[in-house]
Amino acid sequence: GRIIYDNIKKFVRYLLSANTVEIGVILFALLLNLPLPLLPLQLLWVNLVTDGLPALALCVDTPEVNVMKRKPRHIAESILKHTYSFILLSGLIGTLIVLGLFHYFLDFVVEKARTIALTSLIFFELFLAFSARSEKSVFSLKRNKWLWGAVFLSIALHLIVIYTPLNIAFQLTPLSIMEWIWVVL
Repeated sequence: GRIIYDNIKKFVRYLLSANTVEIGVILFALLLNLPLPLLPLQLLWVNLVTDGLPALALCVDTPEVNVMKRKPRHIAESILKHTYSFILLSGLIGTLIVLGLFHYFLDFVVEKARTIALTSLIFFELFLAFSARSEKSVFSLKRNKWLWGAVFLSIALHLIVIYTPLNIAFQLTPLSIMEWIWVVL
């Protein structure tokens, strides 16, 4: 029961923090009178590749060490206990990163800036999937083959959208090596 509860908590922590970033990006872009950093189809794409498989992979995550040595949780304890700060901090950091890159590359072509914003958002949310695995560490690489598979599949799908004719439908442009360095950093 504790392992199932922990995995549900990871799932909720991940989805709430990832969606907080998306809301923050759109909200602050509107408040700052910037062009939309993400178009509706691009937002749907983010939700498809980051909210689906990585979130489900967290449901089958390996248990924390000494899970049975913990005291039982109080029956009225919220599933969000010890999670608010993670959600708010990750939402703020992700929003600043995505909007910062969007604003920096906006001096070029808006499609390029949107491609970089979308790609950095996807990579940030995939990073969050690893961060949401533990309340004790910022980034947990412990073994979960399903999560690693989901992350690699999400990245592969996004690369297909960027580097095939699908990029026309999504209004994206291919990224150069230097632009990829910005996104990964």
